[in-house]
Amino acid sequence: MVKEDLTRTLVGITLAAVAVLGLAGCASTAPAVSGTYPDMTLAETKSPAQLLRNEAAARLPEELVDKIIESEDASVACLSEDEDPEGTIRSWHSTVDVLILGENAVPPLVKELVASFEEQGWKSRDLGGNVSAVKKLLENEGSLADMQGSGFTPDDGATSVSLEEVVEQRTVQIEVHGPCVRTAGGTSKEVTSLQN
Repeated sequence: MVKEDLTRTLVGITLAAVAVLGLAGCASTAPAVSGTYPDMTLAETKSPAQLLRNEAAARLPEELVDKIIESEDASVACLSEDEDPEGTIRSWHSTVDVLILGENAVPPLVKELVASFEEQGWKSRDLGGNVSAVKKLLENEGSLADMQGSGFTPDDGATSVSLEEVVEQRTVQIEVHGPCVRTAGGTSKEVTSLQN
């Protein structure tokens, strides 16, 4: 009798396990996005990106800084929606926009900021620009993040279609982009808790 009860219990447990495994196999899961990404979490990339942004902003001379008009931290999908519908491959972005005092201060200020990082081994390259905008990308092999420094100067005669290049005040924008890493998706608790 005891042996029959034990057998029934084991059979019941086995059937329950098979049912759970079968249901798990039916659950809709997004296919894993292929590619090589650092073995890090989004949380591990957030703080270094913010610190790099803050360090760059702190290098702006205090006497030329009017005020910080915007600072933002958010995760951004690295791939298109077609390539990664769930937004599982994400990068942490930390940005700051700083109003600058001084009539012709912005272009030299961006150049000085870039030079201060170049002295520490960062490589820079131009991202374009015009009479009213200077844009530089900074990269370093020792850093997972890259940084973009941009300076915008008001230009009443500008006819640019890019809204960011037509500004009303002298502005330096610093953007730090962390590495693309695997997450549980754009609407997952992992991601939303970091952005709140």
